[in-house]
Amino acid sequence: MPRHLLLIPILLAALAVPTSASAHAALVAESPVADSVLERPPTAIDLTFTEPVNAIGARVQIIAANGKHYERGAPTVRDRTLSAGLDPALPAGTTTVAWSAISDDGHRVSGAFTFAVGAATTAAPSATRAATRPRGAAMSSTVLRAARFAAILLLLGLVALLLLVWQPTVRRGSELAPAVADAADAAFRHVARRLALLVPLALAAICAVYLPVEARADGISVAELLRLQQGRIDVLALAIALAILPWLWWAARSDARWPLIAAGLLALGLAVTPGLAGHAGVQDPAWLALLVDGVHVAAAGSWAGGVLVLALAAPAVFRATSPETRGPLIHGVVRRFTRVALAGLGALVITGTVATISLTSSLTDLWQTPWGTILLAKLAVVLLAVVAARFVRRAIASFERSVQVEAILIVTVIALTGVLTGLAPQLSPASPAGGPLHLERRIDARTAQLDIAPGQAGAPSEVHLIVVNDVGQPAVDVADASVELRSEQAGITLPVTLTRIAAAHWAGTITIPEPGAWTVVARLRIGEFRDESITTTMTALP
Repeated sequence: MPRHLLLIPILLAALAVPTSASAHAALVAESPVADSVLERPPTAIDLTFTEPVNAIGARVQIIAANGKHYERGAPTVRDRTLSAGLDPALPAGTTTVAWSAISDDGHRVSGAFTFAVGAATTAAPSATRAATRPRGAAMSSTVLRAARFAAILLLLGLVALLLLVWQPTVRRGSELAPAVADAADAAFRHVARRLALLVPLALAAICAVYLPVEARADGISVAELLRLQQGRIDVLALAIALAILPWLWWAARSDARWPLIAAGLLALGLAVTPGLAGHAGVQDPAWLALLVDGVHVAAAGSWAGGVLVLALAAPAVFRATSPETRGPLIHGVVRRFTRVALAGLGALVITGTVATISLTSSLTDLWQTPWGTILLAKLAVVLLAVVAARFVRRAIASFERSVQVEAILIVTVIALTGVLTGLAPQLSPASPAGGPLHLERRIDARTAQLDIAPGQAGAPSEVHLIVVNDVGQPAVDVADASVELRSEQAGITLPVTLTRIAAAHWAGTITIPEPGAWTVVARLRIGEFRDESITTTMTALP
């Protein structure tokens, strides 16, 4: 049984950590404050995010209770703040602000909140859904991201397999059994030439299709998308895919090393593109985040991509050789491929751990966000891989079948990775600079929204806790709620006196006595017997 099959669980565990995941821009403050009641209409709407957003594709819709729009002019962006002018004729009553923007990491974020002028009234029906993406857009983008990532891994795997595994093994085999080595080499290179032609063309086609699909999903033109980071990086990946084709095809049909090295350098360039188009490109320092992400993708490609190539090439190699003669050749491939796998293991674990730590605020993100749910699903595949590996070791005696089993598991992980890259690891974290807190947490089919503003020590802060269902209506099964603030440094616990002001909407006021870090705990009673809690931190300004 091939020894490298024993590395399946480790491979999938390393791949299970996210690569090029995007933390996305999250709203941390809005003016006017959500659910506030004003004496007169504001002059503008200001939305502040955790990271910069783009003016291209930004939308702010201001919808009064009468269903009419009162936004004035195009939204403007200043670093992390998105602003929209407001018609002074805005009538009294509840107004809904539905916003949508594209963050610098290339992903669209959206949301909605309400405020009232004079007194609260019923909001306009369906106003909170005014900034949603077109139906099916998210799924189309997810499929294309997964396909693009798979093509990059295949290219990296083909280069690594040719350079580090196949050529040295066949060269050694030619000295021991020339006829067997020549037959196996001819069969493998026939598959390699096809992959060298088809995979770059497929990657270029995926990149070309991605432009109009993503532009439609973001509600912008292709020309506007090309002015954004993700559009430019997609074109770069397309260009590299076309540039690598002749070098890789040449390398696949001959033993020459320098065209293979040229293809390898271009493939390393492809390994950086997922990070450039994702959150790594906007982290500080960007060069370090891109290095971590690029090394992770390159290591995953040389390993997982190599397995995929072997799975595609193994049938041809087996048809060209006999069971009696192929043993030493297969043993050499396994031995060298295991070395490649072990070399990549350390890089995968280290870079994947660093990426996970940088993208999550706490362990609770793993079970309180969709991103965490998908990541846990990938870990479930790891557990399945452990069981499958044990079964394969007992029941399968052929190298061909074993790499095919590995390939199926890897394709599953790649698909889940495509989903992960489109999700936010954190849901609306508190502003790192302190001040107002806006937090959203998912609880089954409900979303709990907690706001504390202005979040300044020594002054009263309004506290609002709202729970809505999937269609934006009050979650009427939430029977009761409470909020408290704790300061570990001061040893103080401050309960907030909440009053139910509407269905699934509680409000109160609290004066935070000291500036600094405070732990905020919100508790919900769902039905008669279920209790849920949400914990986060905020920084009270002096």
